Amino acid sequence: MPPRHIESGARQAMSDPSLTARYNNPKKRNLSKRARNWLIGAALSIGVVGAAYVGFNNYSAITAQDVNFEVVSPTLAKSSIVVEYNSKDRVQCDIRAMNESKAVVGYKTVLLDPGEQSGVIKQQIDVDLHTDNLAVTSGVESCYKVPQNFKG
Repeated sequence: MPPRHIESGARQAMSDPSLTARYNNPKKRNLSKRARNWLIGAALSIGVVGAAYVGFNNYSAITAQDVNFEVVSPTLAKSSIVVEYNSKDRVQCDIRAMNESKAVVGYKTVLLDPGEQSGVIKQQIDVDLHTDNLAVTSGVESCYKVPQNFKG
């Protein structure tokens, strides 16, 4: 009698028609090359438009530049800065004075409200900073947009 050949359990299971249809369906239709390329192009276009929207929507053109500073006394420094911002935004700027070791010895926050102006606003601000020690420099640390109902 010839030796009996026994199939493994995995091979027996794959011969089941329902599993073949699920995992290795020979009747599965592939997308045409044209349809596949069209879908890839559409997905890339949507991605680029979405990235551009996020990038431009979060863009806020606020620039601040130090113009002048003066150390009046060990307890007072004056700083002049120019801030350029959009009139639809309320802007808050932080101005600081530092000593020789770059430690902050004076700090002031200024809220800029555009009021009735329109377009891009360029505004010079003169700030008196009361200091703990003798300052050797002062200037703007940062300017950023704040909500319209922000009280400062």
